[in-house]
Amino acid sequence: MKSTQEFAIKTIVPREVYTDREEFLHFYYDAAIRAKSRRTMSSLLLGMRRMGKTEIFKRVVNRLFFEQDHQDPNAAIPVFYQFPDEAITRDSFALEYVENFIRWYVAFKLRNVEILSNPEEIDALLTLIHKQITITRGFSVAISLLEGIIKKGVINPSRKALHLPRTVSDLDDSTIIMFIDEFQNSRMPQYDFSVTGFYQEACESPTCPHFITGSAMTILARELVGTGALFGRFFYNKIEPLTSYYGASLALKAASHYQADISQEMAGIISDRCGGNPFYISAVIRQVGLFESKAAIFISGWPIKIS
Repeated sequence: MKSTQEFAIKTIVPREVYTDREEFLHFYYDAAIRAKSRRTMSSLLLGMRRMGKTEIFKRVVNRLFFEQDHQDPNAAIPVFYQFPDEAITRDSFALEYVENFIRWYVAFKLRNVEILSNPEEIDALLTLIHKQITITRGFSVAISLLEGIIKKGVINPSRKALHLPRTVSDLDDSTIIMFIDEFQNSRMPQYDFSVTGFYQEACESPTCPHFITGSAMTILARELVGTGALFGRFFYNKIEPLTSYYGASLALKAASHYQADISQEMAGIISDRCGGNPFYISAVIRQVGLFESKAAIFISGWPIKIS
């Protein structure tokens, strides 16, 4: 059956399965709303891979996108960006970052998620913008920067790109919330440049807090935000594995959703063997649903009897 839920950015985990991350969902949504009164600082959500960090951000972004009045000048505009794993040049990064910001800004103002991907051509996007929204003093800077980067006439485009959300929100006295996923990729070896230091002033703005996630815990906590230019600029949140209770609850919810037949006792065993990792718990249950005719499945080399 087709879902009727609205998405600005598609989530992976079905609503019927999602378990025990309400604390983080409420924290980041409330922090975004508090930013309207300039009471929110930037925040880091730190945790191992597959703990649900990206899913949390996507759900908060969707809620901010659809639950606010998009015509309200005091609304908190959500912008989602994920640092890529692939190699990318400095100019390409700047162009991608600015275009992504503009698309989210316009999509929210028009309550039209199609703008996040369509029109694909930048010229067509700019034409749509000039026809359909009021261009404020701050947003005019975004348009000019995009055009300047395309023409290769901007000095240090990556720095100006990272400062852009704050520039727009400061000039317009508006509220913009940057959700930055996989922040550790800003310092990965495949890049021939580092942009981390450019976030120093960008993330310190009361009009534009930055919420970031990362999985490379040592790199993030010690090298990126624990020392140097970003030291002291982020509130820390750490996401942990699910407890035995919630891990078993997730296993049972997933079993119902994926039509897998497991017992209450087996749900707890699967949770413990998966170390409380929600991704692996769900993956195991999906395997059970696909291969119920088999007597056992394996988790980290250990056989788990199903029936």
